[in-house]
This record gives sequence, C-alpha cells and structure tokens, in this order.
Amino acid sequence: MTRRHAAAATPTTTIIPPARSRDESAPPGDRPGDRPAAKVVLVAFEKLFSGGRGVARFARSGLRYVKLDGGAVLVEQNPKKKSVWAEQARQGRRIAWVMRDGEYLARVVDAEVVMLDSK
Repeated sequence: MTRRHAAAATPTTTIIPPARSRDESAPPGDRPGDRPAAKVVLVAFEKLFSGGRGVARFARSGLRYVKLDGGAVLVEQNPKKKSVWAEQARQGRRIAWVMRDGEYLARVVDAEVVMLDSK
C-alpha cells in the first residue's frame, strides 16, 4: 500500500491595500464634506435664472433648483417667505442658496457668492 502524503502547505501572504472611503477616492468637489467652488456655483446660478438645461422645480413649492456635485443643490430664494432675503427677491434681486442635507453652504445674490461658515 502506498500512502499519499499531502504536500506541506506553505502559508502565503496576500497584501491587500486598505480600502479607500468614498471621501478619499472622489475628486474634489464631489466629496460630501466639500463645498462647491464659487465658479461652479456661478455657472449653476446663471443656469437657474436663465432657464438653462438641468433646472428642475420642487413639486410642493415650485421653487427652481440645480443639482451640484457632492449632493449639494442650488435653490432659488422663496419670495413668499417673511425674511429680508425674501423681501429682496420680491424687489427683483436674484437670490439663491447652496444647500446640502439642510445645511446652508453659500448664498448667491446677483451673482456674488458668499461662502457661509459651517456650524
């Protein structure tokens, strides 16, 4: 009788690079914590108020908005609200807000972008 001998198993080491999170692998501006660049916001602002492609409306309020990278959105000021900004919108100023997850990231008034401090 012949006995079969199993070949001695030699341990192998496989090096797996650490997984990159979405934040690390996404280009700047696409990362959830990033703020859109002022230049990008201005392009979206002009699109929003000139009726360009990519402008949508919220069903409930009818407000126009443009989606930005990284989950942010540029939304026109609601002139029906009772605020200084709404009053200015009623007077004809073009006002919009960059928001993500309920946080205001920037304000745009007549094509002037102001980045807001995060809380």
